Amino acid sequence: MKMQNKTVFPLMAIFAVAMTIGMQPAFAETVTVSTPQGTSVPGCEATNECFIPYEITVNVGDEVVWSNDDSAAHTVTAGSAADGPSGVFDSSLFMAGTTFSHTFEEVGEYDYFCMVHPWMEGIVKVQAGGTAPMPTGVMDLNEIMAEIQTSDGMANEVMTIDLTLTDLDGNGIEHITYNIKATQGSDVVLDEEGHMHKGTLTNTHTTASLTADASDSMPVVISIESVGFGHDDLYVDATGEIATKQVVPEFGTIAAMILAVAIVSIIAISAKSRLSIMPRL
Repeated sequence: MKMQNKTVFPLMAIFAVAMTIGMQPAFAETVTVSTPQGTSVPGCEATNECFIPYEITVNVGDEVVWSNDDSAAHTVTAGSAADGPSGVFDSSLFMAGTTFSHTFEEVGEYDYFCMVHPWMEGIVKVQAGGTAPMPTGVMDLNEIMAEIQTSDGMANEVMTIDLTLTDLDGNGIEHITYNIKATQGSDVVLDEEGHMHKGTLTNTHTTASLTADASDSMPVVISIESVGFGHDDLYVDATGEIATKQVVPEFGTIAAMILAVAIVSIIAISAKSRLSIMPRL
């Protein structure tokens, strides 16, 4: 007999992740600039190779990381040797083998130089950039509902897991990538990536054979985590836990025993009460 273990979860966490993505520039990137070996000696300025690359263009929200690949200490200081520091950013002295980073929040052109070696100059150009459209439906969801149904958890048999993801109106979540994992004790019986495409409501996953019957002491723990939304150029990373479920006997061994004892006790008390009120002949 197939036992239906059904659980429905409101997924406020995944909505929070999606909202966070919506409030930040889409596809924020990290760009690396190198301070190459030998820049502490004049000459690199002739070929604009004191910082490599000398000029970069980034979007608002992008992070630039300067890596000191030289053997000498340097600074990355906004401004110019002629006009002095502008105060927008300043690494102070950072040693060989270390890095300095700055996230650019405003559009503009930012000159910078090394205060120790003023011939070293570079430029960061920050543009507004285009915010890529979010996958359909992601930003309009207040909740996502997860329904998990499983077959019996029997020793030496596989377990099938039916996962359904919908919004509150019962519509499928379009283009979501997720990871599903199932463990029993220390054994990982399932760990794979799944995808829900437009029009898809339910995916079925199959575990490896269980080592023991699913029980209160050896439950099968199923966890679903989001990986991202969309596809191709519209894909957006969105990691976070969706739902966790433990598969155990429908009532649980202890609960079933308590229920059975309670029923017997009620029957016994009822029978005794009926006998006590019967008139004597």
